[in-house]
Parts: sequence; C-alpha cells; structure tokens
Amino acid sequence: MWLFGGIFKVLNRYDDRYEVKLTDVGSSFIGRLKLRSPYNSRTVRVNMEDQYENFEVAEILREPYTGRVFPGYEDIDISFEEIETLVRNGRPDWKAALESVKGIYLITDTKTGKRYVGSAYGEFGIWSRWRSYVETGHGGNVELRSLVVNPSLDYCRTYFRFALLEYRPFRVTNDLILAREAFWKQLLLTRGDEGLNRN
Repeated sequence: MWLFGGIFKVLNRYDDRYEVKLTDVGSSFIGRLKLRSPYNSRTVRVNMEDQYENFEVAEILREPYTGRVFPGYEDIDISFEEIETLVRNGRPDWKAALESVKGIYLITDTKTGKRYVGSAYGEFGIWSRWRSYVETGHGGNVELRSLVVNPSLDYCRTYFRFALLEYRPFRVTNDLILAREAFWKQLLLTRGDEGLNRN
C-alpha cells in the first residue's frame, strides 16, 4: 500500500499506527506541500485510507518550511518543538535577531505549571543558549535535568514553552543581565518548591 501519492510505502498497518518507509517519489514536496482536509470528526484514530481522496492542495511553498517568521522580541512565546525546528533549520531571521542580543527568558513546564527563569549573555546571545536546550533538553540546569531523563526529549517536546521576558543590546554588562534575571526570579517565584530555579 502507498500513502500520499507514493511518497510513503506502508510496510505494516497496526491498529493505532502505520509503519512506513520514505520513497523518492514526491520527495521534493516534503516540507513544502500544505494540504487541506474537510475532515472534522472527533474520531481519535483516523483511518487515512478513508480520508486520502478528500485532501486538497492548499499551497506549495517555494522552499521547505523552516519555522514561522520572527515575530519581534516582544512576541516570543513558543513551544520546544518550534524552537527545535528553528534551530535545526538555522532559520536566518530568528538566528540573526537572537544572536544579536542578551536577555532573560522563561521556560514553563505546562504539565506542572512550574517555571524556570534563565539568562543569556554569551557570545551568540539568546540563540546560543536556546540551541543548548535543543541539544540537551535541559541546557545544563539541575532542576530541568531531573525532568529530562529520556534522551528522546519527548518530555520537552510535550510540555516546555519558551518566552522572552526581556532583551538588551550586547553593550550592557553581564552584571546587569544577572541582576535582571534575579529580579524576574523573585517576581515570578521560580525559586524553591514553587519553581525550577535552584538559586
């Protein structure tokens, strides 16, 4: 059996999933093809064979999708998966913007409601700091490390959200950034049992 015009060959069909193999047919459309479906049922598991005929091509992008356009510093509130997409694809607008500033950020664990306030003031700013989260899931932070026990980073992808609280130009001192980080930790109660900051 084939799915999506031969892009995938179905090796096995289980009750809850397909085991597929990617083929060369249509591979140039991966990351570029947007499909629309009128499907609106509440069925938990959709039988793709029943829906295949209803898909419409909504758009074909010129280049593969690499993440959404940089929204501006004041409007950053994104999931771990979004950051992962942006970093892995080296999205140039995000990379340029976040490499050029120092800042204070917030990570929220949506499962527990606990938050972590961190700061970025290294050579490549916020971009470099967030890249370390994409690589490890915890960025070296002790409390986050206790949550990220699975190397697949499934917990991060499911529950972590990132927001930028404050950004500053590179000319400001690191001491100022650390002072602002302490301010946000106090304001948002992220130390102790209420949050994920140890200090």
